[in-house]
Amino acid sequence: MVGLIDREREAAKLSELWDRQGPVLGVLYGRRRLGKTFFLQHFLQGRRGIYFLAADSTSTENLAELLDQIRGTFPDRQDATPANYPSWRSALRLLCDVAAQEPMLVVLDEFGYLVKADPAIPSILQAIWDREARPTSIKLMLCGSELGVMSGLDEYGQPLHGRFDWVHRYTPLDYFDAARFIAAAAAEASVPAYSARDMLMAYGIYGGAGRYLAAIDPRVPLSQNITSQLLDPDGIFHNEGVNLLRQEREIRDLAGYNTVVSSVAGGATDWGDIVNRSGVERNLLYAYLERLQQLGWLMQERPFAERGRRSIYRLADNMLKAWYRYVFRQRSVLQVLHPEEAWRRLVEPDLPDYMGFQVFETVCHQHLRRFHSLYSLPAIMDLGRWWDRRHENEIDLVARLADGSHLFGECKWASSPVSIHELNRLVRRVDALPHLEWKRSPRYALFSAGEFDPFLVEVARREGVLLIGAKELLPPDRLAG
Repeated sequence: MVGLIDREREAAKLSELWDRQGPVLGVLYGRRRLGKTFFLQHFLQGRRGIYFLAADSTSTENLAELLDQIRGTFPDRQDATPANYPSWRSALRLLCDVAAQEPMLVVLDEFGYLVKADPAIPSILQAIWDREARPTSIKLMLCGSELGVMSGLDEYGQPLHGRFDWVHRYTPLDYFDAARFIAAAAAEASVPAYSARDMLMAYGIYGGAGRYLAAIDPRVPLSQNITSQLLDPDGIFHNEGVNLLRQEREIRDLAGYNTVVSSVAGGATDWGDIVNRSGVERNLLYAYLERLQQLGWLMQERPFAERGRRSIYRLADNMLKAWYRYVFRQRSVLQVLHPEEAWRRLVEPDLPDYMGFQVFETVCHQHLRRFHSLYSLPAIMDLGRWWDRRHENEIDLVARLADGSHLFGECKWASSPVSIHELNRLVRRVDALPHLEWKRSPRYALFSAGEFDPFLVEVARREGVLLIGAKELLPPDRLAG
């Protein structure tokens, strides 16, 4: 099994909190499938502690399960029974008592379920924390997938506000660490790693969630993984989008949410397009979009440095993009076609458009944020995309640099070599920009998942244009590190 990839900061912070004198209270939250549970259980190994996964059940049943965990973990506490500890207040006092003499890590996972079953639990925890926990060395981590509930624990006016030593949102891996994950799995299986283009395509389909990346079998082609896991009606991710929606207790209208997400996955980005494609009533759509953003499924985007412009919407997770594009919208056909035929007819021919429109720009943005120093660029102060009101002039990447200059980039998911025409087109688009201050000493970059024409390479060398291809995006020596 592949270990932790790019969680060094979180692990270092947990180590610091573990070594700190006295009690510690933290929150770790993020949407489902990211690997929060694996991360916390990994950190717990070799340390004195207890891990408790709450269920979407009654408060009484969860309390009984926690006490059972305590008895199983600490044999000298066989008194931890519902008869002796009949309330959450008494159970939390028990945990403080167990941590009185030496440090103990307590993980309460899916804490949102506990709050749902008993809304008073944050207030109860506040009372315990302000009194009983003070002389102990309890390290209490609250973990959960309900972003609104978990991030709201530290909001002003909430019982636990101001008491947390750490509040952290657990985010997906970027394209580079997703590739590191896949490369590590290949090394573990003693097979060659995928090509750079397939690595990028794997990120485009599976995204940066640990649960999805861990399912990729590097011993078989990427296409076979996608076919058997997503397109096959018996595949492990064939019902993924619907299953994720069903797990969110505040979502009732599954059909409405499905059609909204499907519309965005299909290319509807502004509010009017989503209304027209989804058929959802205008007065309901705002609530749907807001809830999807709270879940971390959807993100709003405005043109670079133009905060007053109307925003567009994009799906924030590649697995959801791919699932709604290739599974949900083709669900009837997939019941009839053989999965391999579905791959050949429905997915493979569409992948260039999907990667070019939905994924590759994001990869290029991530690359520049992560590796800008390799190109001797000043620090990036802001980064985004720009488009005019008619969507007639669009620039894939605009970055404001620390020296006041701007970098403009074009991102091409191309199988044929990128030519000088793409550079000329980018220069014309920049010339047409209405913002004069952006065009003072402009810098240019072309990104490609393939190669560059030799003539373009020579021109770029003379004029200082950055050319960033597959071998720069995913250098093998860095992947192995």
